[in-house]
Amino acid sequence: MTITSAPTTRGPAALILLARLDSRRLPGKGLMDLAGRPVLGRAIDRLRRCRVVPAMLLATSDRAVDDDLEAFARAEGIGCFRGDASDVAGRCLAAMEAHGLDWFVRICGDSPFVDPEVTDAVAEAYLADPTLDIATNVFPRGYPIGASAEAVSRPALARICAATQALEWREHVTAWAYEHAADFKIRNISPNHSRYRGLSIAVDTPEDLARARAAIARLPDPTDATLAEVVTAYA
Repeated sequence: MTITSAPTTRGPAALILLARLDSRRLPGKGLMDLAGRPVLGRAIDRLRRCRVVPAMLLATSDRAVDDDLEAFARAEGIGCFRGDASDVAGRCLAAMEAHGLDWFVRICGDSPFVDPEVTDAVAEAYLADPTLDIATNVFPRGYPIGASAEAVSRPALARICAATQALEWREHVTAWAYEHAADFKIRNISPNHSRYRGLSIAVDTPEDLARARAAIARLPDPTDATLAEVVTAYA
C-alpha cells in the first residue's frame, strides 16, 4: 500500500488501527456485526472522514487466528501489517518501518464510534509543534474510552521500545512514555467540559456490544454522527 503523506514537513503518516481476534473478554469482536457492518468496519467508515491523516493501516498479529482480519482490511482497501501479538509497541514500530512512516495516529480497532474530528484535533496538535513526541487525548483522559487517539513520532516509539522489553509496557504502546513523561514532550487535548469523563463507547465485552447495538439503532447516520450525538445515543 502507498501511504499518503500528511500535509506537513513532519513526513508520511497513517492512522494505525490495532486489532486481533482472540480478545479474552469478547473473542472475534472486531468482525462482529454492528447494524450490518463489522465493528472494525464501523471504525473505518468514520475514520474515512479524517482530513489530516487520510491513510489507514491495520496492524494485527502474524498468527493464523487473525487471517480474517487481514482479508477484511484488504477488502476495505486499506493496508495490513502483521507482527507480534503481544508486543504491540514493537508491532507498531515495525509497521512504521515497513511503510516508511515518520509518525502515526494510534486507534483501537474496537472503537466503532471513534470520532474523526477528535482524531483530527490530535493530529493537528502534533503537527503544530515540531518538537512534540506525542499528542494525545488520554493523558489525562477527557474523552470517552472508544474515542482515543494518540499521534506518536517514530523516534519516540523507538525510544519506548529501546527502554523496555517488558510486555506489560509494550502491550499498551505509549504507557511507558506516560509513566516517564519527563523524558518525552507530550501535549494532551481535552474537551472544554467534563461530560465525557468515565464514559465508554468501545466494544470490549458482550455487554459493550449490546450497548453499541442499542445506541447505533438510535442514530440516523452512524457514520456522520458527532461524538455528542453518539454519547446521547448511549444515554
